Amino acid sequence: MPSPRTPSKKPRTALIVGGSIVAIAILALVIAKLVMSDDDTKPAKVENSAGLTLELGDVEVQSAGPPATISTAVKQSVLDASQAYVDGAVMSPLEDGKLDADYEKVFDAAVRKSATGRDQATVTEVRTGSVKPVKATATKVRLDGMGDQTGKLVLVAATFGVDLSGKGGVKIKRLTELTFANEQGKWVVTAYRVGVQRSTSARTTSAVAHAGTGVVS
Repeated sequence: MPSPRTPSKKPRTALIVGGSIVAIAILALVIAKLVMSDDDTKPAKVENSAGLTLELGDVEVQSAGPPATISTAVKQSVLDASQAYVDGAVMSPLEDGKLDADYEKVFDAAVRKSATGRDQATVTEVRTGSVKPVKATATKVRLDGMGDQTGKLVLVAATFGVDLSGKGGVKIKRLTELTFANEQGKWVVTAYRVGVQRSTSARTTSAVAHAGTGVVS
């Protein structure tokens, strides 16, 4: 998870590794445990094809220097961008059979190529196509912020799970971590980790994708 542009890359690499420990552990377990019963966790919201609305959950902030905070405005900006990702990458393909035209705009230039290329089949549901009507549940969005040596907020990771079902017995379980950095006044995705399991009556498949400087395999 890279930070905004800085003269030295060493401090931000330390922040990336430290701030990703929880997310790495979650994603290491997600593929193995996605087959667990839906009763094991309580979703924050249940929606249908009218849309899936993400809600803010726990917020934690660590800092390499003085205490850092995530302002209300930043929380909302990251939540809105996470919502845009879900709408464009997940809900739009499952309902309309195609990615939303604004899907790629949530990513910075460093990871956009991966999100729209090699990882697109995992990061989105474009290959699944329309299975409307779609039903979905989402966990609340957890935010983990990282501050630099001055206490300035440089990274915010949004982690959330989404379970979906649709026509033909399709069932999809997704766990997503989107890491945001402020670039020219806008919080954009500068790294991601996505785990997904898709099931039909015929088979079950799983995949994990990640991109961004400092992401540990």
